[in-house]
Amino acid sequence: MKSAPLLWLSIASILWACQPAAEAPETTAQAAPAFTTYCNPIDIDYSYMSHYAFRGVSYRSGADPAVVNFREKYYLFVTRSHGYWVSDDMSNWRFIRPQSWYFNGSNAPAAAVRADELIVLGDPSGRGAVIHTDDPDLGNWQTNYSVIPLPIQDPCLFVDDDGRVFLYEESSNKWPIRGIELDPDRFYVPIGEEADLFYLHPDQHGWERFGQDHFSDLDPFIEGPWMTKHDSTYYLEYSAPGTQWNVYADGVYTATSPLGPFTYAPYNPVSYKPGGFLTGAGHGSTVRDNHGQYWHFASMPISVNYKFERRIGLFPAGFAADGQMYVNTAYGDYPHYLPDTEVADHQDRFTGWMLLSYHKPVTVNSVIEGVERRVVDESDSGYMLEQEAPDYGPHQLTDEHIRTFWVAANNSDSL
Repeated sequence: MKSAPLLWLSIASILWACQPAAEAPETTAQAAPAFTTYCNPIDIDYSYMSHYAFRGVSYRSGADPAVVNFREKYYLFVTRSHGYWVSDDMSNWRFIRPQSWYFNGSNAPAAAVRADELIVLGDPSGRGAVIHTDDPDLGNWQTNYSVIPLPIQDPCLFVDDDGRVFLYEESSNKWPIRGIELDPDRFYVPIGEEADLFYLHPDQHGWERFGQDHFSDLDPFIEGPWMTKHDSTYYLEYSAPGTQWNVYADGVYTATSPLGPFTYAPYNPVSYKPGGFLTGAGHGSTVRDNHGQYWHFASMPISVNYKFERRIGLFPAGFAADGQMYVNTAYGDYPHYLPDTEVADHQDRFTGWMLLSYHKPVTVNSVIEGVERRVVDESDSGYMLEQEAPDYGPHQLTDEHIRTFWVAANNSDSL
């Protein structure tokens, strides 16, 4: 069967959709200054989400980052974007609107490099086929329409050194992380049966408990698997307990084969940031840069207008001599040196620059009042923080909290 451009596909009432186009892809042109530092969240044009637009709720988001190094460029795929980003330095990100893509945008996409192609799996329906291209800058994604016959959530594609391909997936407060081998020579059809790999154990692992600061008794979610192989050990990352919380984090299980058996790492969580200007560091991906150093991209919640209002963070990562995986989120809100900037210790890329404006007095010309906030509030069910009374005063400028901000009375030129 030959590959073909992506089209709307309906199989057994399940949609797998892409947008074909005859024209060259649109890209966001931007200058590329030679920065040596960056500051979280990473600077991309986060997409406006259409969910709840009918209720007047507007928010931007970017989450569930899958980042791969392909031909010494970094390709960033995120949830519900109608395209993806590319960078050669992890600082200047250019948006690519591909020739063909998922009709409703990708959802928690998987991405990997196989041979001389990129492969992606990220259909929002939870059913779909692996798509591929050897020219991601053009974005002429192709598929063989061989839908993987599994209900797939938060997929991860992993290509081993011997060319074997594995799928890991799940996003649930009931089911475990699962894994299965795919046959790349037969359109990525599954080989054998999907295996249950591991569950959450919040009674044993406190960081897996649900809620803000882990103070909820609701069942936590396990999701966002990502596989990294280092020195013949397989590190299967997973996220918990929920994307909207300050304690959203990534842990890891290790094994000596792609499908286990897996052993819980006693140093978990590996990516954890419960405090600061922007909190959370879960559902991420780990990638090697062009200098052989590891970096971890992660989802970081704002969750004011909606629980899925999120941003993306970047942190130095790696492996200690004894094999322990680490992600350094210390001072993660402050400027850090970029991958192309040589430092004495990759694990410590903090510039040492400190914040001087914290809680300093601020004078403004006006403050908006009497505005009705339009949000999707799920605090009564325990799935969001309780909404605070609207306050857009000047003190919000220097409180070092991303969930608050100052708003002027209007935006007239007289101000």
